[in-house]
Amino acid sequence: TQAHAASVGRYRTQSAVGLIVNNNILINYRVVTGFVLGPSAGVMRLLLATVLLAACRDAGPSSAAAIPTFVPPGILEKPVSAGTPSPDSLKLGAVANYHFDVVLDYTGHRAQVSQLVEVINPGPDVWTELVFFLPRDLQTTRFTLSTVRMQEQVETAATQLHFTPDGFLTLRLPQDLNPHESRLVSIKYGLEAVEVGLATRRPPGDVGYGEEVLQFINWYPRLVPYHGGRGWERWAPTDVGPPLLAEVADYQLQVLAPEGIVVASGGPVERRGNAWQFQMQSARSIAFSASPAYELKTRTEAGVILYVFYLRDHAFAADAVLDAATRALVLFNDQFGHYPYRSLVIAQDAYLSSVSAGGLLLHSGQGFEDYTGQPDTLLMALLPLTMAHQWWGQVVGYHPIAEPWLGASLAMYSEYLYIERYQPDMKDWYWRDRIDYWQPEGALNLTGYDLESTEGLLQNTYRVGARFLHELRNEMGPTDFRSFTRDLFRNGAFKLISGDDFFDTLRRYADEYPQLVIARY
Repeated sequence: TQAHAASVGRYRTQSAVGLIVNNNILINYRVVTGFVLGPSAGVMRLLLATVLLAACRDAGPSSAAAIPTFVPPGILEKPVSAGTPSPDSLKLGAVANYHFDVVLDYTGHRAQVSQLVEVINPGPDVWTELVFFLPRDLQTTRFTLSTVRMQEQVETAATQLHFTPDGFLTLRLPQDLNPHESRLVSIKYGLEAVEVGLATRRPPGDVGYGEEVLQFINWYPRLVPYHGGRGWERWAPTDVGPPLLAEVADYQLQVLAPEGIVVASGGPVERRGNAWQFQMQSARSIAFSASPAYELKTRTEAGVILYVFYLRDHAFAADAVLDAATRALVLFNDQFGHYPYRSLVIAQDAYLSSVSAGGLLLHSGQGFEDYTGQPDTLLMALLPLTMAHQWWGQVVGYHPIAEPWLGASLAMYSEYLYIERYQPDMKDWYWRDRIDYWQPEGALNLTGYDLESTEGLLQNTYRVGARFLHELRNEMGPTDFRSFTRDLFRNGAFKLISGDDFFDTLRRYADEYPQLVIARY
């Protein structure tokens, strides 16, 4: 969900958009209520009225397997390179630990979810409420909220729920939550997916199903960021992106699937019968997909296990994806800083877009379908861009409404860095077909409200941002630019950075501050 990102592009087979996701969350209290969220306006219809609460081509051959070989979850214990960030000393506005138990009805295209979240107040403020955001699909009649329960120590206590038309759920606490205290919030709900096709562009279809894939992206209520002295962050609704604004959290996900269904998500731990278990530490979001036709290829590079889940007719494309992801991992580890998790899962999705969530890329189903073996196809063009959002959007967060240019610029330019390193004869193609073809225009630092649509974000912000960073790199030189991006990643990892952080870091590596370049954008 962090973030998310996307890209419109011109390819050998067709023009297309690819996007990316990032995050979601929730808590434990005693409620005996049922709500149905009305259509997109977010109006709630009360069903039950009682509310109580709680590089490389030479990197080892890939392997095919029916089910994954799982690895321990979490942060790498011995980073391969110096400067790998650590989440241990983070100063988060709110600390959250999420646990999801999902019962998946694959043929019915829906899930029953039991979500338990421990919320910890790190101080110094005293809290009287908790605030969650309901993503787009949770503001429709396909979402049915059954119960919300809050537990304080060993007792349950009554609380008040308040829903707003712009998608926020506020829980009034029966007792203040003091610094270093925690609450458990339990939320149970059902969510039905919508049918999508390979040409569907997100956000429609984030919770969707195609012929052989069911996917859940931006699928749960998530705790909004908290700012000391200011309170919980709220924002006016926008579908540009759509935005993922969340701090990092720990996630445990168990999906109970029907026999024969394979489930893919970030941080795979183990499979027990038909129960698939996943765990991510210090991640900004979690998503998953499922299919009866998934097959698997794996490879290990730089201490990270790469998984590629693909539909059985697309083994040729999966090999190309695994090769490209291996190269991108090597490059981005060097250019930005080491990928901090033990595994990276890539799974074929049900629509056109590509989406980045914690430890997971849901990669364009249309791209897999159209792949011809050529490097200028949708599947290959979107891979480095989407993967870069693991660094810029997931590990390093930003405000996707106030400053969408931060994640957009760094991800889009990462695609160029990939081409420059591994396919230098395609550099002209990148600028001609991926950037200039779309005639990007406007100031780079427009907000999500200024952009008005996701198309504006993709066609202008992403592409103007690539031009901006290219000029900066030419002005600074590749060595200083690399030092700049590594510093920005190291100091921004597991945090939410701002434009001020970007430019303050830039000043440390630019012999002459590139004011003229900045002014042009």
